Amino acid sequence: MEVSPPRGKSRPPLPSASIVDSLPPEILEKIVSHLPLRDAVRTSAISRAWRRLWESAPGLALEWDWGADTDPAVAGAVLARCSAPVRSFCFDLLVESFWRSDDWVPLLAAKGVQILKLNFSGGAGIDIHYMDASIFSCRGLTCLHLSGGCEIPAAPSGLAGFPKLTCLSLRKVGFPDNGVRGLEALIAESPLLEVLRLGELWFTQDGGEYDHSFEQWTIQAPNLRILSITSYYYYGWQIEELPSIKEVEITSSDYPTGYDFVKLITRFARVKELSLKCRAS
Repeated sequence: MEVSPPRGKSRPPLPSASIVDSLPPEILEKIVSHLPLRDAVRTSAISRAWRRLWESAPGLALEWDWGADTDPAVAGAVLARCSAPVRSFCFDLLVESFWRSDDWVPLLAAKGVQILKLNFSGGAGIDIHYMDASIFSCRGLTCLHLSGGCEIPAAPSGLAGFPKLTCLSLRKVGFPDNGVRGLEALIAESPLLEVLRLGELWFTQDGGEYDHSFEQWTIQAPNLRILSITSYYYYGWQIEELPSIKEVEITSSDYPTGYDFVKLITRFARVKELSLKCRAS
């Protein structure tokens, strides 16, 4: 007598679209807010209930891969349609589209953006973009990453830093209006800062000439854990007390003769990882 093989357990039927649609709107919005941007927008094709759901999903991540050659007009249209707070915005701008950042930043500030990453690709010489002062209106920022050919203007009165910022990364960024003092204030007025990465910054004089005779200024960040500075020129920074510092990487080949490296190393006595690549001129 043949024994029939054991029958596997039957799988429960998948929920129909109507069942999913019956969920409260706030649940559906929460689902969409956790999706990658492309998938979040595609949910509009599921059913009528989902058609514009992504537009009101809170905490959406508006991120486009750098180097992906995305039309900035598309990014602007998506941002304009978002009616809820935006968690992050990431875009790689080419020279001919630098100006679009001046339209985006005020909208992002109004939507409470937390993470902002803008790369100004190919900016050099006259192609450097002078950012709008509305960047300082993004008071909800926890992470700010600017790179490429852009310059940060002087901050409006009382808005030099960002109260919630924990990560600041600036690479190939200029401070034309108030030089190193502008950078000093930006760091000092961001009291929660934990990660600071500075690379190939520049500072200009009133006449527009690059200034390599820097006055001394101090990095003040009591919660700083990670510090990275990469630059050909030593631009006058000093360190007093960084009680929370754990990792330091400094690369520069133009320190002034007589610079007190012993004092510098003493400031980093408690770090777990230290890399110094320095040479006095």
